[in-house]
Amino acid sequence: MSPSTLSPRRRLARGLAALALALSPVACGASGPSGAKGPPGAAEGRVAPVDVRDADFSASLYSIVRGGEPSAQRAGLLIGVVRRQLAHAAARFDAGHPDRGLQSVLGALYLVRPGEGRAEMIDAVGERALASAIERLSPRGDEGRAQALMELRAAALPRGSRARAEVDEHLAALARWMKDTRTGEPLERLGMDQRASVARALVDSRPESIQRAAAATAAWIDRAIEFNIEYQQGGKRPERDEAVEAARALESGGATLAALFLRHGDAKGAVEQIDRTSARRVIPPGLYQRLKAAATEDDAASWQALAMAFAHHAGQERDVETGLSQDLLDGALWGTALEAYRRDPRSQDSAALLSQLMIRLGMSEATPLVVAGALGDRPSLDALGAALGLVLSALAEEASTDDFDAARRTYHAAGPLLVLADRAARSGGALDPSGASVRSLMASLELRAGNLAAALPLLHAATAAEPTVNGLTVLAMAERQAGEPQAALEDVRRALGAPDARTALLDVIQAHVLAFELHRDAGAHDRAKESLDAALAAALDARQRARDPGTKARVERLLGRVLDGYGDGKGAARAHERAFALVTADPSLLGATMLDAVGRALVRRDLQSARRALKRGLEANLDEEDLVYGGLWVLLLERSLGVATDGTAGRALEGATSRTSWTGKLAAWANGKLSDAELGRLAQSAAQRVEAQFYTAMARKAAGDAGADEQLRAVAKSPVIDLLEVHLARDLLAPSLHLDLPASARLP
Repeated sequence: MSPSTLSPRRRLARGLAALALALSPVACGASGPSGAKGPPGAAEGRVAPVDVRDADFSASLYSIVRGGEPSAQRAGLLIGVVRRQLAHAAARFDAGHPDRGLQSVLGALYLVRPGEGRAEMIDAVGERALASAIERLSPRGDEGRAQALMELRAAALPRGSRARAEVDEHLAALARWMKDTRTGEPLERLGMDQRASVARALVDSRPESIQRAAAATAAWIDRAIEFNIEYQQGGKRPERDEAVEAARALESGGATLAALFLRHGDAKGAVEQIDRTSARRVIPPGLYQRLKAAATEDDAASWQALAMAFAHHAGQERDVETGLSQDLLDGALWGTALEAYRRDPRSQDSAALLSQLMIRLGMSEATPLVVAGALGDRPSLDALGAALGLVLSALAEEASTDDFDAARRTYHAAGPLLVLADRAARSGGALDPSGASVRSLMASLELRAGNLAAALPLLHAATAAEPTVNGLTVLAMAERQAGEPQAALEDVRRALGAPDARTALLDVIQAHVLAFELHRDAGAHDRAKESLDAALAAALDARQRARDPGTKARVERLLGRVLDGYGDGKGAARAHERAFALVTADPSLLGATMLDAVGRALVRRDLQSARRALKRGLEANLDEEDLVYGGLWVLLLERSLGVATDGTAGRALEGATSRTSWTGKLAAWANGKLSDAELGRLAQSAAQRVEAQFYTAMARKAAGDAGADEQLRAVAKSPVIDLLEVHLARDLLAPSLHLDLPASARLP
């Protein structure tokens, strides 16, 4: 298809995608000191920027969102907060999480209101974050925001520098390209200009940018009304693109104009603009009434009603061609939620809505302070539970991208909430979720980060408050990795006596298996058999009680692990076959079952079972990540056995070899495109470093290197206890036992 036959929107995406290649951080060079020109929204006058450190970020960000009254002190703090937030965005881009990085850049810019922008907000690190955001936005055809961010970048680079000249050149090229692509009927051209100018005003807080977007929106609505009249009078069927543009203007033009001003918290400006343009004819009456109330009353209730209207609209299905764009809706929701919160920081509804938006925009760290400020000293259990639920959501969001530093900042800011939760627990109050839930999640993140010293006290506190089988088993695993096997055995004993031991059947099986491993590793074979017999009895009992396919499959997988402990490889393989049959229609459960089956086969050196399980994953077209790990294990097993590959492992790895993700790097290493040393250098997190150590050790072991086992022992002792590779290393090094199955056991 030639470019001339593409629709305007597709031409837009293709053109900006080409520009994105030229605007990568490498192409633009390193940043330098600020130039003379200020960024969009730059205010005049001398202000002393505050150096906001990570340790200060939660409180500083809270101060910025809490009040918006202008002052030199606030202006200096705002500079520091924006700088630090852009640094967080840059780190997220660097860690391979571009969507989270982009949202974090938007979060930084959303903190800035008209008249608050300063050139000092963009330092060298911030300039790099902007470059990555531009690279992310450009292929989406988001020319308005891309252009604004390019100008921010240019302002952060020194005049006369090569990098500044390149950005200026790209800006000129983008301006020419935007002019050249404004084709089609008048209404289509007005629509393209309106989209770009409104998108730009979301991140460019200068009054002139907002007014230009308002004028473009008004002209677009005027032409749509004329178009509609012409159609009704003439009856000629219009071209589809022009008809869609007219429908978009008539259906969402008024709301668009309102949202444009509300992004910046300006209800009065929105009403004034709407009242003097044709937007008054097309804005929904209910929205106009709420907007008018916020403009005149300017109180918490009116702003909260406006925010809730946008929140409700965000949850409804919208026509992608004629409805409000998601970015504009998000901007309006942020602006109205922030104003509602500032009018009444004690409103739990306003605090909750603002917190949810801050989590989405990469600013989770102030969420605990926002919700705590709305609770007071004696909150109800429901209110406190809801606040802790938001903290859990914030931690889970950071966990999704392994941003452990942000999770730690969020957790530390939650200190006052945890004090309230502990007080409620001592008084017998039942919180859902509880303070123990927050500590448990943070402990799991510290374990994933390899920080055993930080995880252990959190686990001790959580299990002391809420002793559960799972919590105490995790504590036992952590104690084992800390070199305290006796403490771990005591934790298992407590786990098996926990209040939920009668119902948490799968957790009970895992606790017995852990006890078996601890006794086995200590050479206490009789005690090991007692624990394994108890695990088998629990697994067979759970198998009888399980009802849904997912639970049944998990029981079969655990039963397979127990049978492996006895040395019954055939029985374990049959258990995994039954598990596969139960989860055929569920890709997520099928992936976990496949990895479990291949991993256990690797330990047993059962190549046939490993290949069979991996082929099931390939036939089900499982996620690339699952296939890469499964393929690695089969490949390593083939090399260890000195057997020629049958191609199954290669098929699992081939799709990921060229990708930049961590699994792509593992696949490239497996195919000989990366050396052991290169793989180690590319590992960015504690988990990735442990994985690299495991795979290079396994390759050395397969090649006959006698020193490989020492490297595997280091993996087995890793504090990143939830990694499959850690468990595999431990099982591969474990003493071989052949225990008799209980005579009374009736195996399926």
